[in-house]
Amino acid sequence: MRYRAAFWAVLFLFLYYNVDRWAPLGNWNGQHQWPVVNDQFTLDLIVAAILTITLLSFYRGIRWGMVLGTALLALWTYFHLQAWWIPYAQGVHSARAIAFHSHYLQHTQVLPTWQNHFAPDAEHTFIDIFVFPAFFLCLLACVRAFKGAPYALRSTRA
Repeated sequence: MRYRAAFWAVLFLFLYYNVDRWAPLGNWNGQHQWPVVNDQFTLDLIVAAILTITLLSFYRGIRWGMVLGTALLALWTYFHLQAWWIPYAQGVHSARAIAFHSHYLQHTQVLPTWQNHFAPDAEHTFIDIFVFPAFFLCLLACVRAFKGAPYALRSTRA
């Protein structure tokens, strides 16, 4: 397995994400009973499917799957930076943003919140602990896989 670090990073993300989205973890994820109420049911199935394809692709060296997975992780990184980390650093000012972030104050918190700087709840903080390194490692693996490759999306096992 040439892309071991990327594979393990995506595997840990896959495991955390699925436990977090489908298990009642109380204030951690806002779910207190079984079955959980998943307001992103279809999206979570799509993410799980893409992460599964990504795992298999990094394990077998299938470039198109590696690119698909890295693209998902890039979007995920972008959206979490925009939704959580930039507002935390800069503070939020609109009533809509304050309402969004206030909703998560009842969840488990690990970072301090002050004035209009709302910290991501523990659920989202920890998912980013897996998402950000997974994106970085997958991006590095993709660059390594395509470096000098004559056929951009062809598998390395062909």
